[in-house]
Amino acid sequence: MNLDLSKTDSNRLSQIKTNWTAMFDATERPDNASEIQRELLLRYAGPAYRYLLAMVRDVDIADDLAQEFAFRFIRGDFQNATPDRGRFRDYLKRSLVNLVNDHFRRQRQRPVPIGQAALNAKEPSYASDVDAEFDQDWRRELLARTWSAMDTADNVSRTCYSVVLKIRAQHPTQNSKSLAMLASESLQRDVSATWLRQTLKRARARFGELMRTEVRNTLLAASDEQVEVELQTLGLQKYTNS
Repeated sequence: MNLDLSKTDSNRLSQIKTNWTAMFDATERPDNASEIQRELLLRYAGPAYRYLLAMVRDVDIADDLAQEFAFRFIRGDFQNATPDRGRFRDYLKRSLVNLVNDHFRRQRQRPVPIGQAALNAKEPSYASDVDAEFDQDWRRELLARTWSAMDTADNVSRTCYSVVLKIRAQHPTQNSKSLAMLASESLQRDVSATWLRQTLKRARARFGELMRTEVRNTLLAASDEQVEVELQTLGLQKYTNS
């Protein structure tokens, strides 16, 4: 694949999310476009947009299709892939693939110059690497959301779990004494290796809880077993084992 999704313009994605928000706020939503679905769609706009971009490999087309997707979502066009019947990311993938298929069908119906016929009729290949990239992007988004929730929880409860856990993540080979010194510098107060170990244990437990909550939200009314399966599928289970 020639397209480097890591170089997606953040300003472009921000504008798409802004447009989606305005569209939601200005339109009466049908029952299937519930508030939690709206929030999930806006929250995971990044993976959705980058998946479109990977399939069509054209930034302008991806921009147009992203707006069309939000419009169709609000209008209720994706009822055959209702998110309350399974994982929200699967719902997104099916809906986005259907949208891209419709786009290329329309392209084939338009008269084009003979020299451009082969180029315009070329549909994207829904190869496994594109799906794998979407899942990896979804995984990164879940991690980012969990870290954000961790920071928020620390601010509310006046704890420092996020700080300690980030120090551990940034220095995976350091022992407790070395980590305590780093934590002391970051927190601007002396902490012991024993305190570091105890706090790190609590921090891992909190991160795991927040991760499960984030994943549960993307599954919509899922059981504990379904949450664990999703964590394992995405390779996130290690973050929930305190």
